[in-house]
Amino acid sequence: MAFQPDYQFDSLTDAWTFLSDQQGRRPVECLWVETPSGVAVPQEVLRYLFRGECGGFETTLSSIHRPETFALRDGRRLSALDLTTLIQLVPVLARRFVDCEDYSLDESHAYSLLQHYGLPTTIVDFTGHLGHAFAFAASGKATIGRVAVLQYSEASKFARVVDFTGHPWAERAQRQKAFGVVPTDELIDLKSEAARSCLGLRWYQFPVSPSDHNYLSGKCQELMRWIDDPSAGFLRFHITEFVEAYGKFSPELTDWLLERVPVAPYCYVVRSFEEKDAVVNFRSAKDLKAFDENAEREHSRRYWSSDHPECCSWAAMKKRLCPAVGEIAYDPRTYHVD
Repeated sequence: MAFQPDYQFDSLTDAWTFLSDQQGRRPVECLWVETPSGVAVPQEVLRYLFRGECGGFETTLSSIHRPETFALRDGRRLSALDLTTLIQLVPVLARRFVDCEDYSLDESHAYSLLQHYGLPTTIVDFTGHLGHAFAFAASGKATIGRVAVLQYSEASKFARVVDFTGHPWAERAQRQKAFGVVPTDELIDLKSEAARSCLGLRWYQFPVSPSDHNYLSGKCQELMRWIDDPSAGFLRFHITEFVEAYGKFSPELTDWLLERVPVAPYCYVVRSFEEKDAVVNFRSAKDLKAFDENAEREHSRRYWSSDHPECCSWAAMKKRLCPAVGEIAYDPRTYHVD
């Protein structure tokens, strides 16, 4: 049976007026949450979470369960060997963010960081901000927009709901007021009748006009931009380390990663030194004078792809200098200047 929304509006404005009125009546509620010690404590949570989609998609699955996730823009698809490599890459990167004292994330926040900067996970993105959901719903080329409204208290009974709004490292998640829903296998499709019933999930549809798109696509770009995001370079940096440890990727997997992962620098300002360890504040591409995204993409392609067996990223480390306190330092595998 084809998907049918719970309600269709005549315009995006009508949908916004209705939903903003509904969610504004009771924005938060109190849940009793069990702590690790077994004691239940009251916790104030948002009453509703939202998801915006641009297009008439029949299903809503996590990125790792969508076949189109593993296709390149030119139509090429990842091979079985590429998928095996990717299945190895994702948990290795997640463990890097969990085990390393530089980050010390729990597993949920580690996978959220991977998700928000381009890698597939079992997380389905939601937001606590209705306006952000509408921005995503109107940002694409389709003339149909949809917003899903999820009841937090109902959803938490049947699925894992995680708050990423205070993510310690992923600035993009903070900017988007992000939440994550990890459905069970039985509720894997959030447009299924079972998921809609169990999770208290409602779908609202509306047309997206050219003026809606022109206005809200700019808002969406603000939510997604990486140029001033100090966390945007983490994945590119650690993928390069992965290649150094495990070997190069196929040209197709390299291109797939470069289409998804921000080609951003790994750079920081040294605040102080504690014995041999530096205390740093991370910085973004806008803090570097001559960051060239296209040139950096080609450097990473040469470092990662088996098409370039002669190119070793470790050779770039010869240019690494010991930074002084107050100076911007960078990993020379992610920022190449003379």
